[in-house]
Amino acid sequence: MAEDFYKVLGVKRDASGADIKKAYRRLARKYHPDFNAGNKDAETMFKSISEAYDVLSDPEKRKNYDLYGTATPPHGGPGGSGPYGKQWGGFGDFDFQGFDFSGGGAGSNAKDFSDIFSDMFRSSRNRTGKSRAPQRGQDIQHSVTLTFMEAIKGMTMNFKIDRSQVCPKCKGQCRIKTSSQTTCSTCGGSGKQKIRQGNMVFETPCRACEGRGHFDSQPCGACHASGTRPFSEKIKVNIPPGVSNGTRVRVPHKGEAGIHGGPEGDLYIITKVEDHDFFERKGENLYCSIPISFVEATLGAKVEVPTIDGSATIKIPPGTQNGQKFRIRGKGIPALRGSQVGDQFVEVRIHVPRLRDERSKELLREFETLNPENPRENLHVGN
Repeated sequence: MAEDFYKVLGVKRDASGADIKKAYRRLARKYHPDFNAGNKDAETMFKSISEAYDVLSDPEKRKNYDLYGTATPPHGGPGGSGPYGKQWGGFGDFDFQGFDFSGGGAGSNAKDFSDIFSDMFRSSRNRTGKSRAPQRGQDIQHSVTLTFMEAIKGMTMNFKIDRSQVCPKCKGQCRIKTSSQTTCSTCGGSGKQKIRQGNMVFETPCRACEGRGHFDSQPCGACHASGTRPFSEKIKVNIPPGVSNGTRVRVPHKGEAGIHGGPEGDLYIITKVEDHDFFERKGENLYCSIPISFVEATLGAKVEVPTIDGSATIKIPPGTQNGQKFRIRGKGIPALRGSQVGDQFVEVRIHVPRLRDERSKELLREFETLNPENPRENLHVGN
């Protein structure tokens, strides 16, 4: 029975492409011929995981594999028994060495071949000398929780992050130079190897020696040929005033280490801001509500209102209604970009007193007599 490719890579059947790639890299490093010289079991395992990854990393092959248990459909594909199977089956072990599938030929067939084979050889091309080009390190993220006032006013934070640094032994090159050259046992020094894809055989650069045919270096044992090593660092980060939920504060060159001389990635601080009991934030503006007395609303008054940097006085005009809003300019939140500052909006809530003596009730009745008003006189319900 054919091997279950998902079990070979140790992933679930609904694994994402990123999970499949991560599993392959981990296993390929473990069973690579460079690390297991003369180990036939490791060599067999390396071939199995390479075959599994070749199928599961290709969306179309994976779809066919999930449906039929093979990378090519049983009907209509190369070597199949469908209407095209007989036609393709005649190629046998034809060696396509020397054919150009780069899309330079005329007609739509040349373009089709380019599409078909580009994914097949992508992993081989990435193992050639080009893979030694400098590669930038990955960015990393770190979440922090801030109080409402810390987010508005800004602050300096100290915390520890776990990331990677360039391996001090190989200087990020993944390999250590040796004094002599050794012939690659995988390709016998030719720098080439053949890969079977269905009924076709293709010649590609040797994966073991990256097409050179020999080794003049050996994998770095200090970093297991990754070019980086784990590293913990204490850093100080300035959180600017005005951050909100989900703000990304960039800290340059504090991400994962690059390899082959590539630059480090960046660290992104993701902020989470707690709610406030009095203020509500909308963009750069602040909103709050304060109670005022019946007399203050009727006769007018000057009222002190809390702000993020102290207090401010607002003027309540006579006849102020419940829910009326007042603006205090420049008392909002500073914008992250530029010098603009938002405003504070204050909504008043009229507090109706509970009368505790008859004299107060008499005064209100007298007030009503002197100021007759029916606030519901314009209410009409249509038929």
